[in-house]
Amino acid sequence: KFRARPFVSRACVRVLLFKMPLEAVMVCMDNSEFQRNGDYSPNRLIAQRETINHISLSKTESNQESTVGLLTMGGRAKVLCAPTRNLGALMSELKEVKIQGQCDFVAGIKTAQLALKNRQNKNQHPRIIVFVGSPIEADTKALEKLGGQLKKNSFAVDVINFGKENAQNTNVEKLEAFINKVNNESNSHLLNVPPGPHILSDMVISSPILGNASHGGAGMAVPSSGGANLSNGGGVGAADNTEEALLAYALRISMEEARDAQQRPEESKEESKAEPMAEEKKDEAKKEDQKMELEGVDDDADEEAELARAMALSMAMDDEDEEAEEKEAGGETGGGGEVDDEILQVFKEEAFIEDLIDSTGVQKDDIDIQKILDFNEKDEGKKEDKDKGSK
Repeated sequence: KFRARPFVSRACVRVLLFKMPLEAVMVCMDNSEFQRNGDYSPNRLIAQRETINHISLSKTESNQESTVGLLTMGGRAKVLCAPTRNLGALMSELKEVKIQGQCDFVAGIKTAQLALKNRQNKNQHPRIIVFVGSPIEADTKALEKLGGQLKKNSFAVDVINFGKENAQNTNVEKLEAFINKVNNESNSHLLNVPPGPHILSDMVISSPILGNASHGGAGMAVPSSGGANLSNGGGVGAADNTEEALLAYALRISMEEARDAQQRPEESKEESKAEPMAEEKKDEAKKEDQKMELEGVDDDADEEAELARAMALSMAMDDEDEEAEEKEAGGETGGGGEVDDEILQVFKEEAFIEDLIDSTGVQKDDIDIQKILDFNEKDEGKKEDKDKGSK
């Protein structure tokens, strides 16, 4: 593994800033019927997918603010993904691309130009990368006119021309004229991939499209040996990419190590302070639990004493109520005999009985007064017998 030193010189930072331009890239994909051809394994469409994957990763990793978008040119030019750093969304759209219709090169370039004009970050340099895997129907004059407009608006264009038929038809001549009109200080490139069993992604990686932008122009990609990837323009491709990746990785690692070195003493201090605080909190919690338990025991004893007192008071009150009831009952029974004797003496008086009969309006003949008197005499006799027996 590559291990970076904790310090990176200013010269390295300047090289990184110089070699990582801020760009908004729009990739134009050829999904016409010609992409069914299997001269690039497994077919041209899937070979384009793999190459677009490499381009997207390279552009987004080269600068933290660069973005990549995607559109298709088969049938009708259609923007599938606006320039973004979300490569997951771009790859999901890339997998859904299907083969259809014919490729319209001019319409695809104009649509990409319009999409890049509406980019959010105006500091990004607009760049269009076009895959051409089918014959171009537009004439040379229309392409030269389109190239002049792109150059006027400061657009950079990279064209990847691949396929057996495109090496024999007029595509090369048309695209060379187009690139000559667009090229401004070697910012645009034409890559003519030779026919044969080649891997398209490797040919693009070894070209100036993903290499040093200072070596531009039209050229034929040639597979190289020994790690040096050259083109007719004389630029070094993959070697420069490797250096840039290593420098960027070294810068990132050094910054992370510096941050970790600063955070470690602070974290150790915080942990040392936190440990005694945690122990003190635990001791306080234990003391509070013990106090609560003691208070709970005292409360239970107080409640039991209060209940015993209440029971004793209630029993005493019940005894008092029973004694009062007994006294009342004895008074009633004791005074009942005197009241009966007084009533009998009143009934013995004839004047009282006559007044009583007159007040009721009853005839004297109808009432057997003698029976009432006899009843009273019998009662008196019974009482006298009781008194004698008691004596």
